[in-house]
Amino acid sequence: MGNLLPVAPRAGAPRVGGAALPTFLGGFLLAVANPKAYVAIAAVFAGASSGAGDLAVSAKLAVLALMIVAIHLLWLLAGAAFARMLRKPLASRIVNLVFAVTLVATAALAALP
Repeated sequence: MGNLLPVAPRAGAPRVGGAALPTFLGGFLLAVANPKAYVAIAAVFAGASSGAGDLAVSAKLAVLALMIVAIHLLWLLAGAAFARMLRKPLASRIVNLVFAVTLVATAALAALP
């Protein structure tokens, strides 16, 4: 793999506990680079657009886009609500493990016939 050295934070970057706070651009790039989101969106759109006319596809695409915005806003609000709790290492680890188990369980259930 490549050299995985951490990137030095820019001078004057806000810090909490010695670590640089994430930037808006970093969060935006993380969201844009999320392959799971693209797979989920493609699956929903493919299932919703099969056999539909041009107008129906456009309407479904608009509804899907609104759903994406709403879901991102809900994640933003949830993240802001849990930010204080997630700064504690033990609580952060527990939440991370719960999300990991949920992701694996969801994938397992989706693979079942």
